[in-house]
Amino acid sequence: MNSIDKFLSDIQKTVKYDRANNGGHYDAKRACTQIAKLFANNNRHIDSLAVSISDYWLNTYILGSSDLENEPSEENIERIKAFQSFVDSDDSADFSVLTADDWETLRDFVDDEAENLDLDALQNMMNLILQNGALE
Repeated sequence: MNSIDKFLSDIQKTVKYDRANNGGHYDAKRACTQIAKLFANNNRHIDSLAVSISDYWLNTYILGSSDLENEPSEENIERIKAFQSFVDSDDSADFSVLTADDWETLRDFVDDEAENLDLDALQNMMNLILQNGALE
């Protein structure tokens, strides 16, 4: 099982356990907040960058959803998986779910945290940002 598969499995468990641990009542905001924390915890090697990305996902796509009670939607799961692939520097991943605004935000986050990142990780992330047109 690769890191994306494990991450997806952990997301599914988080949703399942939220419902099971609350008498069958699912609270999407609570579950998605746990997913955002899971993302940050999975990426402690980039510490505050991971927190920034997870907060961005939560605030932009989950809390801003017109259908909050049914989050995370498949699209938003795909989005946080793409963010995980970005952090993993997986250039073979499907990033099509990410918008130009997402890439610009990632660029800004990476710029803000550049001095705290491992040089290889920084270079790989910047290459992905460049490949996706956010450095033009």
